[in-house]
Amino acid sequence: MIPSTLLSTDAAPAHERVGYWGDLVQRSFGRLRSRTYGDERFRGEIRRFQLGELRLCRLDASRHRVERTSGTAGLSDPGDLKMVVQRKGCSLFEQDGRRTWLAPGSWSVYDTTKSYTVSNPQDVLQYVLLLPRARILNGAEGLRELLVRPLSGAHGMGRVACESIERALEGAGGSGHWLAPELGEIILRQIRLALLEQSGALAPARARDALRERVTAVVGQHLQDPGLDIDAITVELGCSKRSLHKAFEDQGASLHRFLWLSRLELARRQLEDPRHAGRSITSILLGAGFSSAAHFSRKFRQHYGISPRDWRARRR
Repeated sequence: MIPSTLLSTDAAPAHERVGYWGDLVQRSFGRLRSRTYGDERFRGEIRRFQLGELRLCRLDASRHRVERTSGTAGLSDPGDLKMVVQRKGCSLFEQDGRRTWLAPGSWSVYDTTKSYTVSNPQDVLQYVLLLPRARILNGAEGLRELLVRPLSGAHGMGRVACESIERALEGAGGSGHWLAPELGEIILRQIRLALLEQSGALAPARARDALRERVTAVVGQHLQDPGLDIDAITVELGCSKRSLHKAFEDQGASLHRFLWLSRLELARRQLEDPRHAGRSITSILLGAGFSSAAHFSRKFRQHYGISPRDWRARRR
């Protein structure tokens, strides 16, 4: 299970919840000032996940407003960008003279190091992500022009990224914690591709390319499940086997080969990672979705030339 932290106003008496919410917002996103619209029955909760470099939050709250003024340092200020995927309600984002309304199904990115205001005049459900700035902007400074702009989550790579975010939140309870960094890497890559596509620096994703990214996200989410195969991916994405195979036909590896190579790569990284030194090889192969030690050892030796045990010993 991917560890998460739940912060909720339910933990405070009703008359203290507005102030308590302000504390929860600061603990999650840095030094922000939070105000409500005078609601006497305010409620809100934030569930936080850490996926490698990516921090992902599910925010569900009554109407409220948050603002950051320049000069106030906070947890998110070392250089993060903040992305919001709007799921319920409408919100107004204001920064650098730009004003953007987000409706359900849209998303936007803004800069946590500058002053900004987010007004939520309705109850909202949002997915909030803190993105390492360098991972998104390096080599593509033109993407700054997309900050505080409404972007669609219904088409192209925007759809792929938003689906991956939702899938990560929905499946977090069943994912192995060692997969969290892998999942974070997938989502970060997809967000950058979505922004490049929106900027015109990347040709609009072909249906085949977008489907391949969706497959990659599903594999990253469920890699530890030995039942994950082409049939399961077909059901998960609601598409045909033929379309799945066509999405990989120009990649130099079939979907079947991509799946077991992904499992092997995950196992290899964990065999040489000091953080997994206390885990047995059996635990690692099961966590990568292999159900047979013999099959795993045979595939590992075929691909890397030595046994898993010898690989771990050499890396040590």
